[in-house]
Amino acid sequence: MTDVMGVDSRIFIRKYPKRDGTQGHFNSVLGIAVKVRDYVSFDKKYSQALNDAFKEQGLTPDYKYYCTHDLQNMPDKIKIIDAFIAKISESIDKVHIFYTLFSRKHIERPSVYGRFAKRQKIKLANSTRTYDELITAHLAQCFPIICAWRLMDYFNPENIQFHLDSYEGHICEAYEDFEQKGYKTLVYPRGDRSNATISTADLLLDALDRRLYSGHKYLLFDNIRPSLVEFGEKVLVYPISNKHLRKITPIDKVGMDALSKIKHPVFWLFKAEELIDYQTMKNSKAFRNLLDYAAGLGGTVKIFDIAKDIDYVKKGDFGVYHNTRGKELIDSYKSLGKDFKPFKFDYMVSTDTQRGL
Repeated sequence: MTDVMGVDSRIFIRKYPKRDGTQGHFNSVLGIAVKVRDYVSFDKKYSQALNDAFKEQGLTPDYKYYCTHDLQNMPDKIKIIDAFIAKISESIDKVHIFYTLFSRKHIERPSVYGRFAKRQKIKLANSTRTYDELITAHLAQCFPIICAWRLMDYFNPENIQFHLDSYEGHICEAYEDFEQKGYKTLVYPRGDRSNATISTADLLLDALDRRLYSGHKYLLFDNIRPSLVEFGEKVLVYPISNKHLRKITPIDKVGMDALSKIKHPVFWLFKAEELIDYQTMKNSKAFRNLLDYAAGLGGTVKIFDIAKDIDYVKKGDFGVYHNTRGKELIDSYKSLGKDFKPFKFDYMVSTDTQRGL
Protein backbone atom coordinates (compact mmCIF):
# COMPACT_ATOMS: atom_id res chain seq x y z
CA MET A 1 0.00 0.00 0.00
CA THR A 2 1.40 3.40 -1.05
CA ASP A 3 1.33 6.39 1.27
CA VAL A 4 -0.18 9.60 -0.13
CA MET A 5 1.06 13.15 0.35
CA GLY A 6 -1.48 15.88 -0.46
CA VAL A 7 0.01 19.35 -0.96
CA ASP A 8 -1.52 22.81 -1.09
CA SER A 9 -0.13 26.32 -0.64
CA ARG A 10 -1.10 29.96 -0.27
CA ILE A 11 0.46 33.39 -0.11
CA PHE A 12 1.19 34.68 3.40
CA ILE A 13 1.09 38.46 3.98
CA ARG A 14 1.54 40.53 7.10
CA LYS A 15 1.40 44.32 7.25
CA TYR A 16 3.35 46.27 9.86
CA PRO A 17 4.08 49.93 10.71
CA LYS A 18 7.52 51.19 9.69
CA ARG A 19 9.61 53.64 11.67
CA ASP A 20 8.93 56.41 9.17
CA GLY A 21 5.20 56.07 9.72
CA THR A 22 4.46 54.23 6.46
CA GLN A 23 3.13 50.71 6.24
CA GLY A 24 5.40 47.84 5.32
CA HIS A 25 4.52 44.29 4.42
CA PHE A 26 6.07 40.86 4.79
CA ASN A 27 5.45 38.35 2.00
CA SER A 28 6.00 34.62 2.15
CA VAL A 29 4.60 31.46 0.63
CA LEU A 30 3.19 28.90 3.01
CA GLY A 31 2.68 25.25 2.07
CA ILE A 32 1.34 22.18 3.83
CA ALA A 33 1.71 18.52 2.87
CA VAL A 34 -0.65 16.09 4.59
CA LYS A 35 0.64 12.51 4.68
CA VAL A 36 -1.77 9.60 5.07
CA ARG A 37 -1.24 5.83 4.98
CA ASP A 38 -4.18 4.93 2.75
CA TYR A 39 -6.06 7.46 0.65
CA VAL A 40 -9.29 5.48 0.30
CA SER A 41 -9.56 4.99 4.05
CA PHE A 42 -8.64 8.60 4.73
CA ASP A 43 -11.24 9.82 2.25
CA LYS A 44 -13.96 8.09 4.26
CA LYS A 45 -12.64 9.51 7.54
CA TYR A 46 -12.48 12.95 5.93
CA SER A 47 -16.16 12.76 4.98
CA GLN A 48 -17.14 11.67 8.48
CA ALA A 49 -15.07 14.43 10.13
CA LEU A 50 -16.48 17.06 7.79
CA ASN A 51 -20.07 15.93 8.32
CA ASP A 52 -19.60 15.89 12.10
CA ALA A 53 -18.02 19.35 12.09
CA PHE A 54 -20.98 20.75 10.16
CA LYS A 55 -23.47 18.86 12.30
CA GLU A 56 -22.11 20.45 15.48
CA GLN A 57 -23.20 23.80 14.05
CA GLY A 58 -26.60 22.49 12.98
CA LEU A 59 -25.55 22.38 9.33
CA THR A 60 -25.20 19.84 6.53
CA PRO A 61 -22.40 20.10 3.93
CA ASP A 62 -23.48 20.70 0.34
CA TYR A 63 -20.29 19.32 -1.18
CA LYS A 64 -18.01 16.32 -0.86
CA TYR A 65 -14.86 18.43 -0.32
CA TYR A 66 -14.52 21.91 1.11
CA CYS A 67 -11.92 24.63 0.80
CA THR A 68 -11.49 27.83 2.78
CA HIS A 69 -13.15 29.85 0.02
CA ASP A 70 -16.33 27.77 0.31
CA LEU A 71 -16.59 28.71 3.98
CA GLN A 72 -15.57 32.36 3.81
CA ASN A 73 -19.07 33.82 4.17
CA MET A 74 -20.27 31.38 6.81
CA PRO A 75 -20.56 32.80 10.35
CA ASP A 76 -19.41 29.43 11.75
CA LYS A 77 -16.35 29.12 9.49
CA ILE A 78 -13.77 29.05 12.28
CA LYS A 79 -15.78 26.62 14.41
CA ILE A 80 -16.23 24.26 11.46
CA ILE A 81 -12.55 24.30 10.51
CA ASP A 82 -11.31 23.85 14.07
CA ALA A 83 -13.79 21.04 14.73
CA PHE A 84 -12.79 19.33 11.50
CA ILE A 85 -9.09 19.55 12.40
CA ALA A 86 -9.71 18.09 15.85
CA LYS A 87 -11.66 15.16 14.37
CA ILE A 88 -9.34 14.39 11.45
CA SER A 89 -6.01 14.76 13.30
CA GLU A 90 -5.83 11.11 14.42
CA SER A 91 -6.20 9.94 10.82
CA ILE A 92 -3.18 11.92 9.60
CA ASP A 93 0.29 10.42 9.78
CA LYS A 94 2.34 13.59 9.40
CA VAL A 95 1.86 17.30 8.64
CA HIS A 96 4.80 18.82 6.75
CA ILE A 97 4.88 22.63 6.74
CA PHE A 98 6.96 24.82 4.42
CA TYR A 99 7.51 28.56 4.36
CA THR A 100 9.84 30.97 2.59
CA LEU A 101 12.09 33.27 4.58
CA PHE A 102 14.78 35.13 2.68
CA SER A 103 17.51 37.53 3.82
CA ARG A 104 18.74 40.43 1.71
CA LYS A 105 22.01 40.68 3.60
CA HIS A 106 23.92 38.17 1.48
CA ILE A 107 21.90 38.25 -1.76
CA GLU A 108 20.12 41.54 -2.47
CA ARG A 109 18.34 40.32 -5.62
CA PRO A 110 18.25 36.67 -6.79
CA SER A 111 19.41 35.94 -10.33
CA VAL A 112 16.92 34.46 -12.79
CA TYR A 113 16.83 32.91 -16.28
CA GLY A 114 20.54 32.15 -16.47
CA ARG A 115 20.01 29.07 -18.65
CA PHE A 116 17.71 31.02 -20.98
CA ALA A 117 20.32 33.75 -21.46
CA LYS A 118 23.04 31.18 -22.10
CA ARG A 119 20.86 29.22 -24.53
CA GLN A 120 19.86 32.34 -26.45
CA LYS A 121 23.40 33.78 -26.19
CA ILE A 122 22.06 37.09 -24.94
CA LYS A 123 22.54 39.38 -21.98
CA LEU A 124 19.27 39.94 -20.15
CA ALA A 125 18.24 43.51 -19.46
CA ASN A 126 16.71 42.36 -16.17
CA SER A 127 18.50 39.29 -14.87
CA THR A 128 17.48 39.64 -11.22
CA ARG A 129 14.30 39.92 -9.20
CA THR A 130 13.35 41.39 -5.86
CA TYR A 131 12.21 38.83 -3.30
CA ASP A 132 8.65 40.13 -3.52
CA GLU A 133 8.74 39.66 -7.29
CA LEU A 134 10.15 36.16 -6.92
CA ILE A 135 7.40 35.24 -4.47
CA THR A 136 4.38 36.75 -6.23
CA ALA A 137 5.35 36.05 -9.85
CA HIS A 138 6.94 32.61 -9.42
CA LEU A 139 6.88 30.81 -6.08
CA ALA A 140 3.23 31.53 -5.32
CA GLN A 141 2.27 29.78 -8.58
CA CYS A 142 4.51 26.71 -8.28
CA PHE A 143 4.90 26.15 -4.54
CA PRO A 144 3.21 22.71 -4.41
CA ILE A 145 5.99 21.26 -6.58
CA ILE A 146 8.62 23.11 -4.51
CA CYS A 147 7.21 21.50 -1.35
CA ALA A 148 7.30 18.07 -3.00
CA TRP A 149 10.91 18.67 -4.06
CA ARG A 150 11.83 19.65 -0.50
CA LEU A 151 10.68 16.21 0.69
CA MET A 152 12.77 14.22 -1.78
CA ASP A 153 15.50 13.49 0.77
CA TYR A 154 12.99 11.75 3.04
CA PHE A 155 10.85 9.59 0.73
CA ASN A 156 11.63 7.07 -1.97
CA PRO A 157 9.60 7.11 -5.20
CA GLU A 158 8.57 3.50 -4.54
CA ASN A 159 6.57 4.19 -1.39
CA ILE A 160 4.92 7.60 -1.77
CA GLN A 161 2.44 9.16 -4.17
CA PHE A 162 2.06 12.94 -4.37
CA HIS A 163 -1.33 14.57 -4.84
CA LEU A 164 -0.58 18.18 -5.77
CA ASP A 165 -2.82 21.17 -6.17
CA SER A 166 -2.30 22.54 -9.66
CA TYR A 167 0.85 24.57 -10.29
CA GLU A 168 2.40 26.53 -13.14
CA GLY A 169 5.34 28.73 -14.02
CA HIS A 170 8.74 28.53 -15.64
CA ILE A 171 11.02 25.61 -14.86
CA CYS A 172 13.55 25.67 -12.04
CA GLU A 173 16.11 23.09 -10.93
CA ALA A 174 13.85 21.89 -8.11
CA TYR A 175 11.16 21.03 -10.65
CA GLU A 176 13.67 19.20 -12.84
CA ASP A 177 15.12 17.25 -9.90
CA PHE A 178 11.66 16.12 -8.84
CA GLU A 179 10.71 15.09 -12.37
CA GLN A 180 13.90 13.08 -12.83
CA LYS A 181 13.27 11.07 -9.66
CA GLY A 182 10.08 9.60 -11.13
CA TYR A 183 7.72 10.08 -8.20
CA LYS A 184 4.16 8.94 -8.76
CA THR A 185 2.28 12.23 -8.97
CA LEU A 186 -1.30 13.30 -9.61
CA VAL A 187 -2.19 16.94 -10.19
CA TYR A 188 -5.63 18.20 -9.18
CA PRO A 189 -6.82 21.52 -10.61
CA ARG A 190 -8.71 23.17 -7.73
CA GLY A 191 -7.53 20.26 -5.64
CA ASP A 192 -8.83 21.80 -2.42
CA ARG A 193 -12.33 21.06 -3.78
CA SER A 194 -11.66 17.65 -5.29
CA ASN A 195 -9.23 15.72 -3.07
CA ALA A 196 -9.40 14.85 0.63
CA THR A 197 -5.72 15.39 1.44
CA ILE A 198 -5.41 18.64 -0.53
CA SER A 199 -8.64 19.96 1.01
CA THR A 200 -7.29 19.11 4.47
CA ALA A 201 -4.04 20.91 3.68
CA ASP A 202 -6.00 23.98 2.56
CA LEU A 203 -8.06 24.09 5.77
CA LEU A 204 -4.89 23.63 7.85
CA LEU A 205 -3.26 26.52 6.00
CA ASP A 206 -6.16 28.76 6.93
CA ALA A 207 -6.04 27.66 10.57
CA LEU A 208 -2.27 28.15 10.81
CA ASP A 209 -2.40 31.62 9.26
CA ARG A 210 -5.30 32.64 11.53
CA ARG A 211 -3.76 31.28 14.71
CA LEU A 212 -0.40 32.95 14.06
CA TYR A 213 -2.22 36.23 13.47
CA SER A 214 -4.47 36.02 16.54
CA GLY A 215 -1.51 35.02 18.69
CA HIS A 216 0.62 37.91 17.35
CA LYS A 217 3.24 35.38 16.27
CA TYR A 218 5.76 35.72 13.45
CA LEU A 219 6.08 33.10 10.74
CA LEU A 220 9.08 31.42 12.33
CA PHE A 221 10.08 27.81 12.94
CA ASP A 222 9.45 27.85 16.70
CA ASN A 223 5.94 29.31 16.35
CA ILE A 224 4.52 26.85 13.83
CA ARG A 225 4.16 23.57 15.75
CA PRO A 226 2.49 25.22 18.78
CA SER A 227 -0.06 26.74 16.39
CA LEU A 228 -1.32 23.29 15.38
CA VAL A 229 -1.53 21.69 18.81
CA GLU A 230 -3.87 18.96 17.55
CA PHE A 231 -0.92 17.22 15.85
CA GLY A 232 1.88 17.56 18.41
CA GLU A 233 5.09 15.97 17.14
CA LYS A 234 3.42 14.95 13.89
CA VAL A 235 4.21 18.47 12.64
CA LEU A 236 7.52 18.83 10.77
CA VAL A 237 8.70 22.24 9.57
CA TYR A 238 10.89 23.09 6.57
CA PRO A 239 12.05 26.69 6.05
CA ILE A 240 12.95 27.53 2.46
CA SER A 241 15.68 30.14 2.56
CA ASN A 242 18.59 31.70 0.68
CA LYS A 243 20.49 28.42 0.51
CA HIS A 244 17.70 27.03 -1.68
CA LEU A 245 17.57 29.95 -4.13
CA ARG A 246 19.70 28.25 -6.78
CA LYS A 247 17.14 25.45 -6.96
CA ILE A 248 13.88 27.40 -6.81
CA THR A 249 14.44 30.45 -9.04
CA PRO A 250 13.30 30.24 -12.69
CA ILE A 251 16.14 29.27 -15.00
CA ASP A 252 14.52 29.16 -18.44
CA LYS A 253 11.39 30.44 -20.15
CA VAL A 254 10.00 26.94 -20.51
CA GLY A 255 6.77 26.10 -18.76
CA MET A 256 6.43 23.40 -16.13
CA ASP A 257 4.37 20.46 -17.38
CA ALA A 258 1.65 19.78 -14.81
CA LEU A 259 -1.03 18.66 -17.27
CA SER A 260 0.74 15.38 -18.05
CA LYS A 261 -0.04 14.38 -14.45
CA ILE A 262 -3.59 15.67 -14.25
CA LYS A 263 -6.07 13.35 -12.53
CA HIS A 264 -8.47 11.73 -14.99
CA PRO A 265 -11.29 11.66 -15.85
CA VAL A 266 -11.11 15.35 -16.62
CA PHE A 267 -14.22 17.41 -17.24
CA TRP A 268 -12.83 19.81 -19.85
CA LEU A 269 -15.04 22.90 -19.74
CA PHE A 270 -15.40 24.74 -23.05
CA LYS A 271 -16.21 28.19 -21.74
CA ALA A 272 -16.90 30.07 -25.02
CA GLU A 273 -15.33 33.15 -23.47
CA GLU A 274 -16.76 35.50 -26.05
CA LEU A 275 -20.21 34.88 -24.54
CA ILE A 276 -19.56 34.41 -20.83
CA ASP A 277 -16.85 36.07 -18.77
CA TYR A 278 -14.38 33.63 -17.22
CA GLN A 279 -14.71 35.01 -13.70
CA THR A 280 -18.49 34.94 -13.89
CA MET A 281 -18.44 31.28 -14.82
CA LYS A 282 -15.78 30.33 -12.27
CA ASN A 283 -17.73 31.98 -9.45
CA SER A 284 -21.08 30.49 -10.40
CA LYS A 285 -22.99 27.93 -8.35
CA ALA A 286 -23.17 25.71 -11.43
CA PHE A 287 -19.36 25.59 -11.71
CA ARG A 288 -19.04 24.66 -8.04
CA ASN A 289 -21.60 21.91 -8.60
CA LEU A 290 -19.55 20.65 -11.55
CA LEU A 291 -16.42 20.48 -9.38
CA ASP A 292 -18.32 18.44 -6.82
CA TYR A 293 -19.86 16.14 -9.41
CA ALA A 294 -16.45 15.45 -10.99
CA ALA A 295 -14.90 14.84 -7.55
CA GLY A 296 -17.62 12.29 -6.81
CA LEU A 297 -16.42 10.36 -9.85
CA GLY A 298 -12.78 10.65 -8.78
CA GLY A 299 -12.15 13.24 -11.46
CA THR A 300 -11.22 16.90 -11.90
CA VAL A 301 -12.36 19.98 -13.81
CA LYS A 302 -10.15 22.02 -16.12
CA ILE A 303 -11.20 25.02 -18.21
CA PHE A 304 -10.17 23.99 -21.71
CA ASP A 305 -7.31 25.97 -23.25
CA ILE A 306 -7.50 25.60 -27.02
CA ALA A 307 -3.82 26.53 -27.36
CA LYS A 308 -2.35 23.71 -25.26
CA ASP A 309 -4.81 21.26 -23.69
CA ILE A 310 -5.93 19.02 -26.53
CA ASP A 311 -2.86 16.75 -26.33
CA TYR A 312 -3.75 15.85 -22.74
CA VAL A 313 -7.27 14.60 -23.43
CA LYS A 314 -7.70 10.89 -22.68
CA LYS A 315 -10.39 8.34 -23.34
CA GLY A 316 -13.08 8.65 -20.70
CA ASP A 317 -12.74 12.43 -20.34
CA PHE A 318 -15.76 14.70 -20.69
CA GLY A 319 -16.29 17.73 -22.89
CA VAL A 320 -18.51 20.12 -20.95
CA TYR A 321 -20.47 22.70 -22.96
CA HIS A 322 -23.13 25.27 -22.16
CA ASN A 323 -24.04 26.55 -25.61
CA THR A 324 -24.03 25.62 -29.28
CA ARG A 325 -20.55 27.05 -29.82
CA GLY A 326 -19.07 24.83 -27.11
CA LYS A 327 -20.84 21.75 -28.48
CA GLU A 328 -19.55 22.50 -31.98
CA LEU A 329 -15.97 22.69 -30.71
CA ILE A 330 -16.31 19.36 -28.95
CA ASP A 331 -17.81 17.74 -32.04
CA SER A 332 -14.94 19.13 -34.13
CA TYR A 333 -12.37 17.54 -31.85
CA LYS A 334 -14.32 14.27 -31.82
CA SER A 335 -14.19 14.22 -35.61
CA LEU A 336 -10.38 14.42 -35.28
CA GLY A 337 -10.30 11.37 -33.03
CA LYS A 338 -10.48 12.96 -29.58
CA ASP A 339 -12.82 10.84 -27.51
CA PHE A 340 -14.75 13.38 -25.43
CA LYS A 341 -17.97 12.38 -23.75
CA PRO A 342 -20.31 15.37 -24.30
CA PHE A 343 -21.69 16.77 -21.03
CA LYS A 344 -24.10 19.67 -20.82
CA PHE A 345 -23.15 22.35 -18.29
CA ASP A 346 -26.84 23.12 -17.70
CA TYR A 347 -27.12 19.86 -15.75
CA MET A 348 -25.17 21.58 -12.98
CA VAL A 349 -27.53 24.54 -12.59
CA SER A 350 -29.70 22.50 -10.27
CA THR A 351 -27.93 20.49 -7.61
CA ASP A 352 -29.32 17.19 -6.41
CA THR A 353 -32.04 16.31 -8.89
CA GLN A 354 -29.96 16.68 -12.04
CA ARG A 355 -26.64 15.15 -10.96
CA GLY A 356 -27.66 11.55 -11.41
CA LEU A 357 -26.94 11.45 -15.08
